[in-house]
Amino acid sequence: MSTPPPQSDAPPPPAEGTATEWLLRVFAVVFYLWAVLSLGNTWWHDQSRWTMLVLLIAEGYTLALVITARRATVRDFTPLSVAATMYAAFFFLLFRTDTVRIIPELVAVGVQSVALAWEVASKVTLGRSFGLLPAHRTLVLGGPYRLVRHPIYFGYLIHNVAFILANWHWQNALVITVLTLVQVYRIQREELVLSTSPEYRDYQARVRWRLVPFVW
Repeated sequence: MSTPPPQSDAPPPPAEGTATEWLLRVFAVVFYLWAVLSLGNTWWHDQSRWTMLVLLIAEGYTLALVITARRATVRDFTPLSVAATMYAAFFFLLFRTDTVRIIPELVAVGVQSVALAWEVASKVTLGRSFGLLPAHRTLVLGGPYRLVRHPIYFGYLIHNVAFILANWHWQNALVITVLTLVQVYRIQREELVLSTSPEYRDYQARVRWRLVPFVW
């Protein structure tokens, strides 16, 4: 993996084109269809595994937003950011399906459903400003963004913890642990891009917590 570039107060330079971003969108479609065949097949043969179906629904909605995202004015195309984005987009392909339940399936589905509702509310608020790579499209500061600066990632975190507890395997736990570290890195890169805006810096001062209220 490439060594991350030195951090500075300046954002990454604007990209000259959109080829990489469109390539990521194509990969997102292809790998989502792969996930449908894999996780969907598992659910089809064991329809008590509702957590897998909820995961596919959540990722399907994310895919729709990725495809229709507004063109960014500034993007972070650094190699490590692209690698982190690829992992965050396709992590679920690494899940094992030969798992055990630590908590009942219905409990996990209930938690996932709450997290999914939060994610949808955040994504609806964000609209076409949603995207894969860290980028500056338009600033969205209302709705769930009044509570934490990255509410979608917060929803993902709760959603994934519930999934792991109902689909426990050491490999799945490792996948989610790496994903969480990747998401923290993506948050930092996104804020580096967005903080070029005085309005966003004011927003950072008003909303203290990035991901988890009262934690970070």
